[in-house]
Amino acid sequence: MSLTDSTYNSISGLMVGLGIATLPAIDGEALFGATLGAWLVTTTRANFKAWQRIGSWLLSAGVGYLFAPVAQPMAPFLTAGVTAFLCALLVIPISIKLMQWIDGAGLGDILRHLRGRGQ
Repeated sequence: MSLTDSTYNSISGLMVGLGIATLPAIDGEALFGATLGAWLVTTTRANFKAWQRIGSWLLSAGVGYLFAPVAQPMAPFLTAGVTAFLCALLVIPISIKLMQWIDGAGLGDILRHLRGRGQ
């Protein structure tokens, strides 16, 4: 057994012991794109306190990163980073508009809308 095999086995054993080896792989390009999109979203808001900016940035970046694999097949000509950037920009405003519509609409309106779409 060579020194490199012994070192590799020691490092991999340490990583398994710490639980690091079981963590999922992180797509750095998508994370960077989502971070840039979230930064753009938070810097365009004027009257945010520091904790609101941090929360908005984390929410936008997280949503952008999580929605990137869903949106990627819809636009295969975009890279993972660009897709995550666009998701960080678009998903939160669309979600807010949808929440406002649901708050303003009654249950009958929502059911009529869904039935009209299904037929």
